[in-house]
Amino acid sequence: MDILLAALILGLAVYFLFRIGRAFWPKRFGSAPVPGSSSRLRCPLCGDRLNNAEVEALRQGRRKCPHMAECPYQRSRWLN
Repeated sequence: MDILLAALILGLAVYFLFRIGRAFWPKRFGSAPVPGSSSRLRCPLCGDRLNNAEVEALRQGRRKCPHMAECPYQRSRWLN
């Protein structure tokens, strides 16, 4: 029983050290990211460039798209 408890504690310690190490590990190697390139999406219908907050507003129904029914980001009126 003592061996099982020691293995559990050791496993948890290694897991938390791994999680802490992942926070400091570089995400991407190479050049610096271009500001705004990955955070802005283009609507395939109207061509508007949307940031993450605008996409969430469309999904939650707080913003309207000119192509209401066809827009992939627009929330359906029939859903709650």
